[in-house]
Amino acid sequence: MLRMVIVVCGILLGLLAAAIVVATLHSDVITGLQYLIADPWGAVTLLYLGVGLLFVAAWITVVEPHPRCAVGWIIALFLLGNVVTLVYLLWRTRSARQCSDLFLPPRRNDWTES
Repeated sequence: MLRMVIVVCGILLGLLAAAIVVATLHSDVITGLQYLIADPWGAVTLLYLGVGLLFVAAWITVVEPHPRCAVGWIIALFLLGNVVTLVYLLWRTRSARQCSDLFLPPRRNDWTES
């Protein structure tokens, strides 16, 4: 199951990276944001993204046993978006024994071993 998570995250990360490159070749970020904000659905999309990023930031705060590390991930998340969510999930697979280890906080005795 963990291999499936790695494959899915890798594919999604590749798709996001490709979409970012294509969009960057089309126009710069500021122009895209101005266009997006001008449309009500664009504003809703940005709000939707912000709520999702806040949720992921809260999740990282809960599952990351090292507070300084969590702060670094959250700063990167708000600067780079969901690319960081996928990278964080891939990073967590290195110490996961089962799929639930990716999404749940470590057990208390796991913190003392780190």
